[in-house]
Amino acid sequence: MTECTASCGSQAVHSRSIGITTHSRGEDSIVVEGTLKDERLVDTYSVATGGKMEPGPIHDLAIRLFIKGPGLLIEDVEVDINHVPRDECHRTKESLRPLIGRSIAPGFTVWVKVNLGGPRGCTHLNSLLLAMAPAALQGFWSSRTSRPVDMRQASKGLAREYLIDTCWVWRSDGPLARELTSSLQKDGRGE
Repeated sequence: MTECTASCGSQAVHSRSIGITTHSRGEDSIVVEGTLKDERLVDTYSVATGGKMEPGPIHDLAIRLFIKGPGLLIEDVEVDINHVPRDECHRTKESLRPLIGRSIAPGFTVWVKVNLGGPRGCTHLNSLLLAMAPAALQGFWSSRTSRPVDMRQASKGLAREYLIDTCWVWRSDGPLARELTSSLQKDGRGE
């Protein structure tokens, strides 16, 4: 996709960037760090006060998930709230603590929305968290395969549901799914 320019007949008014990086912490441990930055690109006016707000940062948030093992168990979570539109937003810093002890697995998105959404948390932190979840699996896989391994070694401890039918390439009737299923059966974890 190309950048929208004056030829689009529009003016950029807001920008959001999300960045996610995974760090390896040795055998089967990773840290997934996500950042969300919102920026106002034009003058706006507060609906509440009518006051003018100049262009600049709106949100600057970071989440670090400390994750263990192929089960993607969240052992700890850290939240940095560097910039928010209201002082009261800082009160949501601890809203992700219930993640400790949970696994990033099928059903994670629904659990986050039910248990951390709405008045229980921050929609911006939750949006970032939900973007980080699939990146955690990719990061764990990248950490594990950062040295030469075969499918059996790479999939050790992983359950089929982490990959099968998550996208077209990993469709249950596709070649990668068959290879993974075969590897898991040889390891005694097949279905």
